[in-house]
Amino acid sequence: MRSTKTSRCRGALGALLTGAMALGLSTATTAVAATPATTRTTAAADCSGSVSVYGTLDDGRLTYSQIDPSTGDRIKTLIGPDLGFTPKAMATLNFNTVLVTDTAGALYRVDVKTNNLSLALMSAPVQIGTGWTHDKLVYDGHGHLYGTAGGVLIQYLVSQDKPAGSQHIGQRKEIGSGFVLKTLASSGDDRLLATASDGRLLEYRVDSTGGWSSSQLQPSGWSGFEKLLSPGGGLYYGATAAGGMYWYQDVNPDDGAGGDIVYHNDDPVDVSGWTQNLLSAEPETAECVGRQYAYVLPHGAVPRSELDDPHHDYAAIDIQVPTGTPVYAVTRGTVSHIDGGYGNGIQITGADGATYIYGHLDSRGVAAGATVTPGQYLGESGNTGQSTGPHLHFEIRVGGVKRCPQPMLLALYDGASPPSPGTLPTGGCSY
Repeated sequence: MRSTKTSRCRGALGALLTGAMALGLSTATTAVAATPATTRTTAAADCSGSVSVYGTLDDGRLTYSQIDPSTGDRIKTLIGPDLGFTPKAMATLNFNTVLVTDTAGALYRVDVKTNNLSLALMSAPVQIGTGWTHDKLVYDGHGHLYGTAGGVLIQYLVSQDKPAGSQHIGQRKEIGSGFVLKTLASSGDDRLLATASDGRLLEYRVDSTGGWSSSQLQPSGWSGFEKLLSPGGGLYYGATAAGGMYWYQDVNPDDGAGGDIVYHNDDPVDVSGWTQNLLSAEPETAECVGRQYAYVLPHGAVPRSELDDPHHDYAAIDIQVPTGTPVYAVTRGTVSHIDGGYGNGIQITGADGATYIYGHLDSRGVAAGATVTPGQYLGESGNTGQSTGPHLHFEIRVGGVKRCPQPMLLALYDGASPPSPGTLPTGGCSY
């Protein structure tokens, strides 16, 4: 079971990670996971989903870290292989795809595969462009890649999850000049978060014509951060020169004001250990709202078209995702572990009266008997039990009767209110 840690434990973990990175002792299969020390009965923030952070070390190795958005706990850090070039800027497109530039201006697509214990590349980084001399890159999760070069903010359209070149990253548009920023992140659809060298926390919004507006969220106090990240939902993460990682929640991220930002400085993610020279968060993976239902995977894990496929000879669905893909609770309920043909399976007895089953997980991140909230991390997809390949088996039962999960998954993927479990069909979704 994952639970929160004391600051002392976090400091020890940070020192361990710092030592491993600085001394070059970590290999491609090294995992530095958070060790539970104490249990907190209530979350520090009403947030759900997952925070996935890619990074690079000074020696060119790739890193992956995962943070619980509700508690600020670092769940794990994995250190992978050398990218083969000197990274300069980085933007995460989705859970398995990262864009990285080198110091010569070449743009690479890095295809990642990861599970609970290792981080590797699907293949060697693919060069997909030249002339990318940007000092910073961020992706907003909605098709727009932003970069700064010489103080100019530039917008690009990304039309594929795994772009192959200029045909998939184009429509270059200069948004404006004067963007001399210390850090840059994206907090949502055409929304940028930044800090200035004088410590101001700033927000920029870009409209459909390329026009932009700015807001000062905080007039000072943010100068200590060398890197800034946001997985959406009003969650902000700042990494210091000393390797500390701190987290904040903007209670109303849509109001263009920072007076409601909640500070967790007394309970950081880690007080040290974040020695990466680049950090980039997967966009739009966390939410801080009182939802009744949440999507069960990272939004970019599979295309929408995969969610309406018929499957099995009964109402259920198999979603093909790589081993190690985070899996989230669809609604509030109580967890029980199931095994057998489901392998590492999880069953949630929902507060709505329905039963939700997750099968073939690589690992389970919640204990039996735990109460979970919508979007809470449950574990990671895998290939355990009676399975012929990595995937997530998902099914819904109401009164013991299996219901087609496809309509609910499609609605949650679209950000719409899903149909109630009792109204889901019992047929038409199987072979």
